[in-house]
Amino acid sequence: MTEQPTRRLLDNGIPMVTESLPHLRSVSLGVWVETGSRDERDDEQGISHFLEHTFFKGTRSRTAEAIAREMDALGGEMNASTGREDTAFYTQVLSDRLVDAVDLIADLLNHATFPEEELARERGVIIEEIRMVEDDPEEWIHDLHALHVWGADSPLGRPILGTEASVSSFDSDAIYRYLERRYTADRMVISAAGKLDAEELYEMLNCGFGQLPVGPANDVRPPAPEFTPAGVQIHQRSLEQVQLCMAGRGLPQNHSDRFGLVVLNNLLGGGSSSRLFQEVREKRGLAYSIYSGRATYRDCGELYIHAGCAPEAAIQVTDLIAAELDKLMQTTVGADEVERVKGNLKSAMVLGLESSFSRMSRLAEDEQIRHAHQPLDQMLDEIDRVDAAQLQRLAQHSFAPSHRSVTALGAVPTGFAAHLSATTPAASPAT
Repeated sequence: MTEQPTRRLLDNGIPMVTESLPHLRSVSLGVWVETGSRDERDDEQGISHFLEHTFFKGTRSRTAEAIAREMDALGGEMNASTGREDTAFYTQVLSDRLVDAVDLIADLLNHATFPEEELARERGVIIEEIRMVEDDPEEWIHDLHALHVWGADSPLGRPILGTEASVSSFDSDAIYRYLERRYTADRMVISAAGKLDAEELYEMLNCGFGQLPVGPANDVRPPAPEFTPAGVQIHQRSLEQVQLCMAGRGLPQNHSDRFGLVVLNNLLGGGSSSRLFQEVREKRGLAYSIYSGRATYRDCGELYIHAGCAPEAAIQVTDLIAAELDKLMQTTVGADEVERVKGNLKSAMVLGLESSFSRMSRLAEDEQIRHAHQPLDQMLDEIDRVDAAQLQRLAQHSFAPSHRSVTALGAVPTGFAAHLSATTPAASPAT
């Protein structure tokens, strides 16, 4: 039987949140640090991601090769990821290997040595990763769009990976400065779910992480910039497709309307029955990939739409997207459609929590954002409370013409920006 999640503080105040799932044979554990590309200073662009990589390049007692061998020997998964506001180090292993996994993660985060020869190699690896993104238009469009919407003066507008120039500048001194400033106990959460003994895990984690210091009180995250729609921005490239990204205002992560925005996103472009998928792909065959998504941060957010289409279809696809947005703002969604979308979301929410990894991740999110566990039944009730009037109000909040921005990458047809400016008077072309 599943037990209720428990919460306990390590000696230095790091929250440990756990959920025991005795019927499983695995356990997932994550160390979540509230730091990411948004927290980087002007001369640190990409250092959060660089640091995430270099933790694995050697400690006082393990070489990079020994770490790689030990990770493989655990037989599960151990990895890390960097976002705009958080960095996570996580593992999923059989329950009888949890002690070894905790020992390894604690060693990486406490005793990494950042040898210069390893840093030099990793600079090359990350520079190739940057080039790989720029060779993938469907991925690169999102970096270009973030720059367009949030601006180069805001860390939210900069790529998480940094630039070739910024990554080339990082040395061990820069790494240690950032580590001491951001990797502190007051910015960490440790979560675990699966077959575990919470008391035994607490003792292991307190030994491994309980002595980390608290950070400087004056190192605060810069406030979010205003979401500033800047009309149409075009990046001309010789590509087979035009990648389009249209966005409007979203909501912060803990906003009272957040479940309404989840429903709106799903209705708009969240699956094969969504309005955009049906209208653009199924009825007209103008795109293979078209979807909507949410970028949510602690104090701001955006709701975006992405499509890839032939250059000659770019204007028509953008017009179809705009027409669907206008329809959502002007016409109340029918009750049957609302219920269908909510039913789909509730099923996905329940099924998504079938694994120890997803439960571990949800525990961490609850702790970081809400500082309290949010039961599944409560989230399902919140979805049930969403109605058509709320969806229309949120569509007007997000996608009023004065809130829309469009970024286009590829062989964009002549007149694209002028057409959008004419049909959306608030948009001002900037090519």
